Amino acid sequence: MSIYESAYPKSTPDPVDDYTIDTGSVALATEPVAPARQQPPTQRKPRGPEFYKPFHFLLLVYLYFYCSRIPEMVPWFHIGLLLQPILLVGMIMTGTTKAIFKTDIGRMMTTFTIWVAICVPFSTWRGGSYQIFILALQALGLLFFMASFIRTLEDCYRVFYVVALAIATISILSFVRGGGMRTGDPRLGLGSATAETLGDANLLALYLVVGLPFLWFSATYKKRLVKIGLIIAVIPILAAVGRTGSRMGLLALAAGTLFFLIFATVTQRAVVIIGGVIALMLAVTMLPHVITERFTTLFQPESKGSEEAAASAEARKAMFWRSVEITMEHPLLGVGPGEFMDAEAAEDMAVGKRGMWHYTHNAYTELSSETGIIGMVLFLIAFWRSYRGLTFFRSRFPSHKVRRAALCIQMAVLVSGIGAFFLSIAYSGILYPIMGISAAFQLAAAKQYKELQQTAP
Repeated sequence: MSIYESAYPKSTPDPVDDYTIDTGSVALATEPVAPARQQPPTQRKPRGPEFYKPFHFLLLVYLYFYCSRIPEMVPWFHIGLLLQPILLVGMIMTGTTKAIFKTDIGRMMTTFTIWVAICVPFSTWRGGSYQIFILALQALGLLFFMASFIRTLEDCYRVFYVVALAIATISILSFVRGGGMRTGDPRLGLGSATAETLGDANLLALYLVVGLPFLWFSATYKKRLVKIGLIIAVIPILAAVGRTGSRMGLLALAAGTLFFLIFATVTQRAVVIIGGVIALMLAVTMLPHVITERFTTLFQPESKGSEEAAASAEARKAMFWRSVEITMEHPLLGVGPGEFMDAEAAEDMAVGKRGMWHYTHNAYTELSSETGIIGMVLFLIAFWRSYRGLTFFRSRFPSHKVRRAALCIQMAVLVSGIGAFFLSIAYSGILYPIMGISAAFQLAAAKQYKELQQTAP
């Protein structure tokens, strides 16, 4: 019997899956901890536990704008440049610069970023790769900030709420501001795909679907008007996902829903299934015909409206195999961060062919072709620990709320992992806040579990 089970022989709930207990991502106690000795009078006392709180709330502001992508739509609104130095100073003042290294996620992502820097001098175009490295470094900074200023489970729940608000904001803005990938394209986007991240309909769909687990959790535990508002927010989010015409978004939504149903109560399953049937019926009757055709088209166009969808699928298939070829040609250092498109076109032109001039549309082969197999493996380990490190807390933590929170994060990791298979998002974007939330939650939950363990009879 493990220490986790012996600490709560009667009250620990039965496991809900067949996973073995693996707590490698965070340092949990493996034996009863003796009472701490009294510190010598000359030893410096730690700062008060609430000293980090102002920086925690600044982090919430930063996360809201990072996830909603609003600064991209307002060129003069450089909120990130304003808050990043303040949060960095806060890490130094609170002595938490090393907090991220308590998790496998932080160690792997730090090593990954260092590896990206190593790949830059060997890049096809060093200037372009350097810019990608700066993006990766900023994204790593977000992980550091989250590990430093999300210390308790209540802090984690506030982050869930902020992410839910950010995604709800995106859904509303997408209908108000609109936009799209091309002029005349019926697919919904937020801004222009050449200027704003969410102008790409597939990226918009991924952000919306990733936000649903956090919206569900927040709606479950909030009260009164806030609860009603969060439940209502599901409507524009699902409507926006449908209007994107993103087959990736539909696949990610289906996978996340199925994952939730496995662990949901009977009542929750009934609500989700009934709501899903209603949403499907509304989608069939209200979405433009060209979008419904896109959802049902893979490689064989049956009409003019489905021709673009089939061509898109063929192009993604071709880019995937081309990125695999380049990975095999440059297995150690790749062609340089962010340089797949240029390298692919240059190689084709050298043999008299026309380059495709597209990104890989797959974050995993994006990494393998641009940073080598080592870069891809480091990233995959971190991403896997973001999921696997939550399994114990989801299945055996004494608190039902904590188990639900772990399930929420695992759903978000699963959905974003599926989205990463269809999008080039390896160096920044939604994957990083998800990994940061997972790392911070694992640290906070492990700390509370240890405290409960020490006080258990």
